[in-house]
Amino acid sequence: MIKYLLDTNICIYLIEEIPDSVVKHFTNCKFGEVAISTVTWGEICCGLNIHNGRDEIDALFAKIVAENYSVEAAEIFGKLSQDYPVRKSTLDRMIAAHALSLNAILVTNNIADFSVYQGAGLKIENWVE
Repeated sequence: MIKYLLDTNICIYLIEEIPDSVVKHFTNCKFGEVAISTVTWGEICCGLNIHNGRDEIDALFAKIVAENYSVEAAEIFGKLSQDYPVRKSTLDRMIAAHALSLNAILVTNNIADFSVYQGAGLKIENWVE
């Protein structure tokens, strides 16, 4: 069962930095408890060979699962779009909706991008701190 959904920026940070605090969180999780959205996968694919190479990404994804964006997530995205129309990043809103649909904690290194959605019930953690 998925407990944590990783945001794109935390994935990039993991690939580039491998911080001890994040490694500690991973060691406390079983395989399948940490996932990324296919939305995040798309964002990471945009940066292939810019921020990192395929080997680093494959190493990260050996430890996590990619979760397909669902109809339920799309419906929650529509509601968030209605309730929070001033947010600029559609992809962040999609990732937040996906976490809400999974009842998962969103792990991000940029809480400010997602804190507005806490009013909708989004749970957020920063494993870097």
